[in-house]
Amino acid sequence: MLQTETSKSRKEKFDAYIAGNSSKHIINKELEWLIEEGNIRESIYFKGETGDRYTIYIASRRNNNIIDFTTVQNSYHHGTELANTIATLRGYILTMHGSGYSWNPEYGLGNTFKQLMRQGVMSKAHPWKIKYCRSAFMIKLEDGTEFTPFKGMQIDLRKGTLLNKPIRSSVKAYITAKTTDRIQRKRNRIANKNNTEALQRYRDAGGDTSQARQWNAQPGEGIENINWDMIPIDDVFKHRNATLRSNILEHYGMDALLKTLKYDTVDIDFIDGREYKLLNVEIPDESSGTSDSYKGLYLEMLNPSTGESHFEGVANAAGTPNRGGWSSGGELQSATVKAALSWRDGDGMIQTGQTWNATSSSTNYVPPVKMT
Repeated sequence: MLQTETSKSRKEKFDAYIAGNSSKHIINKELEWLIEEGNIRESIYFKGETGDRYTIYIASRRNNNIIDFTTVQNSYHHGTELANTIATLRGYILTMHGSGYSWNPEYGLGNTFKQLMRQGVMSKAHPWKIKYCRSAFMIKLEDGTEFTPFKGMQIDLRKGTLLNKPIRSSVKAYITAKTTDRIQRKRNRIANKNNTEALQRYRDAGGDTSQARQWNAQPGEGIENINWDMIPIDDVFKHRNATLRSNILEHYGMDALLKTLKYDTVDIDFIDGREYKLLNVEIPDESSGTSDSYKGLYLEMLNPSTGESHFEGVANAAGTPNRGGWSSGGELQSATVKAALSWRDGDGMIQTGQTWNATSSSTNYVPPVKMT
């Protein structure tokens, strides 16, 4: 849309240009009009595309040489805010200056540039592509040049070429994103291989892997006819599907699984004459394609009648390194048997009246009272 106080014949000329068959150099014909024919203080504006509809982009001719790009944020509460200049055009040379409204400047500048592209602010004959890769936006030009958008970058909209070298932070962001992407792709390949091989073993043993695609599948369902000699216990760490992992765990049991893992005994205590141990177990993470592991605390209890050990998972202690997703509200203040028992029995929650963030410690453990 053209905002101008010029004569009607000029508007007719603008309308004729827009109604023409095609633009010359860039996809956005209104912007090309402003570059080719615009007068000082003339402007065009366009609303953001899907996902960016609260933003209005305004291109205004400052003088005979420069066009300024600014944005107006039309927020959901009906307020508006005028942002700083995000870019300038000198002829067909686009220079990026700002990152719009994003809280993250590195992400914001790339996203702003992407939104301009979506509005047709790009070469018609030499288009480029942009994508978000792990941690940074990446632009790939027609000639194969690839880089992360940066403040001050200059692109020739007609030729689709980068006119200046990326700054240090842009190079660093590019290298970090590519390295992260390469590592993650390798992890995904390994994880897919582990999962595929585990699925094949499950099928060969007579298991139904269609459960992996059923949202209402129940753990333990349909495992009666499986030949478990063909399924190693550590497949529980290789399956990506929770139902199949649960089925393996249902068969072997937590006690048998923990006996195959490395662990440290971090505390031993006797409560009411019974021995309790607190074990810090190293849990593999093969379903993610890494050789990493994380720590999880388990309480080992001895059944005085049978002499068998039973294990129960508890929250990790505060400050435990490499504890993965085992830490959340309600962690143990220290890795002790009494703190674990306090957590298991909910003593901290009962005493404080809190639920999700009540801590458990040796001091707030309440020994059970025998009923006579």
